[in-house]
Amino acid sequence: MSSSPDQLSIEVGGFPTAVRPMQAEPAEAPFSNNEYFFEVKWDGLRCLLFVGPDGGVRLQDRALRDVTYQFPEFGNLGGQLPPGTVLDGALVVTDGEGRPETGALRRRLAGPAGGDQRPAAYLAFDLLYLEGRPMLRKPLYQRKKQLHKVVGSGRHLYAPKHIVGEGVELYEACLEQGLEGMMAKHRQSLYVPGQRSPFWLQVKAVKSDPFVVVGWTGRAPFELAARLDDLRSADSPLEPRPIMVSPVRWVRPELVVAVRYSEWSPDGTLRFPIFDALRPEVHPAECTRQRPRVVLAGRTPQDSPSFYLTRFPF
Repeated sequence: MSSSPDQLSIEVGGFPTAVRPMQAEPAEAPFSNNEYFFEVKWDGLRCLLFVGPDGGVRLQDRALRDVTYQFPEFGNLGGQLPPGTVLDGALVVTDGEGRPETGALRRRLAGPAGGDQRPAAYLAFDLLYLEGRPMLRKPLYQRKKQLHKVVGSGRHLYAPKHIVGEGVELYEACLEQGLEGMMAKHRQSLYVPGQRSPFWLQVKAVKSDPFVVVGWTGRAPFELAARLDDLRSADSPLEPRPIMVSPVRWVRPELVVAVRYSEWSPDGTLRFPIFDALRPEVHPAECTRQRPRVVLAGRTPQDSPSFYLTRFPF
């Protein structure tokens, strides 16, 4: 057994038994650049797919846990890929319109008790080993070329395409389709297991809206602590009173704040909410839920290459 200097790529007999996936750094805004490959960031479970020298298939999540048994539909993929192959990608479960559905994926991970056994798909976006040969030190454009030669789409396995240069256009298309965001990867980037690389950038389609504060759990943001203390209330201002899993300090509904978030979940909660700023100029009565909208000028034509990349199946 040997461990490479690349954080956690463990090999037995020249073939890895575990690889910790490479991570991206956040980008402040979408951009276009011909030195970058842009691809949709599919909302799913980051997962590495191993086809061993014997053709056996194994799935490993980013915490190095084996999740193969939870997805038996991938057991036959060994016949679609050469032995000694390792792919990096994401497991997704989609809704009727082809958009990833996080709740359905969580229910799959819960097993039969979760009640939802819709088949998953594996979306491969990188090739780490091919026929036992490491590809990690080859530039991304070479790995992508080989990936699309090796992966034939269908039967739960797909290799989504990328686009060169047109990052802003793809970002707009992701917003219109309600997707999580996009990835920007430098075409010359090497694959460095377990490290967060500035050559891979993540651009989330984060939205921002004003919200009325009705209470808080845990520690209040420093900027709000004094204001919230002045607005304390013994009772919930909401009717009916919501069922909470943690103690809530209720306040009178007079304070408006801006919150950044990824999207509305089907149950009416926000995904990845982040306090942004006070909005004293906004009256609480103005805080009504707004439907998703494109925040950049113009629209991406539905016959454009960027829009095509957001459609599943490919």
